[in-house]
Amino acid sequence: MKPVFAAAWILLFALAQSPALLASDDMENRAEADRYYQQGDFKKAYRMYFKLAKNGNHYAQGRVARMYARGEGRRVDFAEAYAWSVLAGEGGETIPVMNSEKLLAQTDNPVTAQEKAEKLEKKYGKRALAEKEFLRAERATQRRSGACMGSNLSCSR
Repeated sequence: MKPVFAAAWILLFALAQSPALLASDDMENRAEADRYYQQGDFKKAYRMYFKLAKNGNHYAQGRVARMYARGEGRRVDFAEAYAWSVLAGEGGETIPVMNSEKLLAQTDNPVTAQEKAEKLEKKYGKRALAEKEFLRAERATQRRSGACMGSNLSCSR
């Protein structure tokens, strides 16, 4: 098998396996974050939810929105709550979406809140995360196959 085809198969395998592995870790971390939240340790819960939210976990994005709206572990910030609720809605979370208009109405500046939502979408939305995952898998494939040795490609990132 030629190196290019081998690299392509490795890339496809890595892309297929990554979501399953991440989902398992997500469930464990989500359960731990939920425990902290239920115990009232909002700062620890927020840190864990935020990490999950940045990695595309829509449930955690909804929880981050809720925590900003209620001031749990963070200061109350309706614009931030709105932005995270919109992002959570992208993944099918219905409660944050139902609350998003209420949150937008409570912000001091709805335009700023909408801009925050757009920034979060560009940074943590489905497309952005898919592009990051693709690039990560591509670099891993290049390192394994030696395709970037001696070329201008940077495989160490």
